[in-house]
Amino acid sequence: MSSFDLPPGYYYISSFIFGLLVGSFLNVVIHRVPRGKSIIFPGSHCFACDAPIRVLDNIPLISYALLGGRCRSCRARISPLYPVVELLTGMLFAALVFKTGPGWEALLEMAFASVMLALIFIDARYHLLPNVITYPSFVFALAAATIRSGWGEQSTNLVDFSLNMPALDSQFIISRAALIGGLLLALAAIGFRLLDYLDLILFNKYFEWEEKNEFEGEGEVIVEETGQISLRVVMITGIFISVLWVIAVFKFSPNNQQAFNDAYSGLLRASIGVLFGGGLTWCLRALYFYIRGFEGMGLGDVKMISIVGAFLGWPGVFYVMLLGAILGVAVGVILAIRSKRGLKTALPFGVCLGIASLIVLLK
Repeated sequence: MSSFDLPPGYYYISSFIFGLLVGSFLNVVIHRVPRGKSIIFPGSHCFACDAPIRVLDNIPLISYALLGGRCRSCRARISPLYPVVELLTGMLFAALVFKTGPGWEALLEMAFASVMLALIFIDARYHLLPNVITYPSFVFALAAATIRSGWGEQSTNLVDFSLNMPALDSQFIISRAALIGGLLLALAAIGFRLLDYLDLILFNKYFEWEEKNEFEGEGEVIVEETGQISLRVVMITGIFISVLWVIAVFKFSPNNQQAFNDAYSGLLRASIGVLFGGGLTWCLRALYFYIRGFEGMGLGDVKMISIVGAFLGWPGVFYVMLLGAILGVAVGVILAIRSKRGLKTALPFGVCLGIASLIVLLK
């Protein structure tokens, strides 16, 4: 844990307030992304009367309480999920600072937790895990795992990078690390797209949320266009990161051998987590499809567990999958009892995975 230069309470309160602000932004993401709308324009407005929301009416938690949960202009009711998301994010950020300590590592964990929260609430409402969120999050998770292992306080060297070798052997090891690491990071930029095409080839069906989705109960047909733009940005960013890795290994590793040794180890452990979590989930999904003839688990769940595996590594993703399965059974039984469809009731498994990942992150 990082040392506290100021009283601990200062960091807890600051992280809580920061979490409230991030939670307010997550509300925008949760509401707009599934509808294919920009998260930037237009500004905050009432979804009932389109009246712009004033700055003083947009303060997390406080404004909702002062307005009595209603729009100032038209008095339409504001969903209580808005303050719930803000409060959860604030509490989660404070808990992460308590666990990890103030510092950049806590910021990485906050970013991961924010992704999980957004996916939890989107999947709970729309049964969607949007590519526009999962694509960049996967690249971020691999890069974050690499950075945390190399330059974080909690790094552990489980894979021998072997930079401390005679000159000839050392150069070979450095080249291998640069090549393998660069390929892994580049593959992260296109890996999910390959999964999409693999679905089309193996199942003769393209489970892609951006095409057209009709939201149950709203009768709203969405044609998502930002997903393709996001994909191109993620691919370019992933390739750029892979090039940076290659340059950094050749230029800086001889002078900072241990850090790059740990960073390379972290990247390999993250990749193993992806293969273990995402690979196993995809195989179970494919097996279920071929046995039952319909999709029992969405491809978004595979992508989500891959993000978890990249950030938490294979030990973490193992506990997430175990806890997520237990939560899934419990939630599935409750939904089956309450629904007329019984055991055929759709289960937003991403909710269970997200909750499990946050629990494991905090342990």
